[in-house]
This record gives sequence, C-alpha cells and structure tokens, in this order.
Amino acid sequence: MNIYHSTCPSCGNEADHLMDGNAIAVRCVHCGYWAGELSEVQERRLKRHQDRRMGSGNGETHSILSPEEYWALTYLIRLAKSDTGQSARVANFLLSWWNNASCGAFALTDLWGLDDEITQAMQVVIRFLCRRQVYPDTLGFKDDFQAIIRQWRPHLLEEEA
Repeated sequence: MNIYHSTCPSCGNEADHLMDGNAIAVRCVHCGYWAGELSEVQERRLKRHQDRRMGSGNGETHSILSPEEYWALTYLIRLAKSDTGQSARVANFLLSWWNNASCGAFALTDLWGLDDEITQAMQVVIRFLCRRQVYPDTLGFKDDFQAIIRQWRPHLLEEEA
C-alpha cells in the first residue's frame, strides 16, 4: 500500500491518493473530498499518514519545514540514530545530504532494503530539498547529524582531531 500526494479534484489543494494493488482511493483533508473504498486497516494507515501531514499529535512546529516535512526528517533522524540494517541505510541517506564528499553518497539500491514508510519519509525530504536548497545544520539539526556521524562515520571525527 502506497500513499501519494496530488491535487484534489474538488478544491485544488494537495490530497492523498492511496494505491493498494488495483484499488485506488482519494481523500482530501482540506475539503473532505473522498472517492474509493478502503478496508479498516487501509483506513487506519491513511488516517495516521494524514495526521502526520497536518502536524497533529506532538504540536512541534518549525519555521521552515512544514509539519509533514518536520515529521519526516525527525523520523529519519530517529531511525538513523538507532542500530538496525535500515538505520544504516537511513544514515547513508541523511549523511549524503550533510556532506556527500566526506560522508559518502547514497546508493539508490539502498532503497530496496527499506520499508515503505521510510521511503515515503525520504520522498518528503527530497521534495523539500528540491524546493529549498539548505543544509540540515541551517534547520537546527546540527547536533543530530553530528550524533549520526559519531555513530556511523566515527573515522571522520578522528580525522578532524
């Protein structure tokens, strides 16, 4: 099951399009437009996704990042700070943004080993980077990225010393 964003046919705002096999459903949180049928599980997943997009839950705000972008980036940072196979791939993705010359580039084949929710968060970050050409330290995430470097690229810290 994948969730994509496109224009709502009713109000023109961004709507969520859920695709699961051949089934397609569209829901707009702005005007309430709804088309398609969903199972209870699909309904819960779409609701969770929309809650994140609209920034409900923790009340965190950011001056540059939208609620969806903030959630996606902090979610990826939390994953990169943990210790799993997926965490290493997420760290590669984030550190390639930080400095791909010293931290290494992100291999697109790393996407093959990631859950859909993680790749969707990466897509949100990529869309943000296409619009805003900024580095993570300018967004207030310098300490987080330095922690990721300490965990996944400790040799870079030794080179600085």
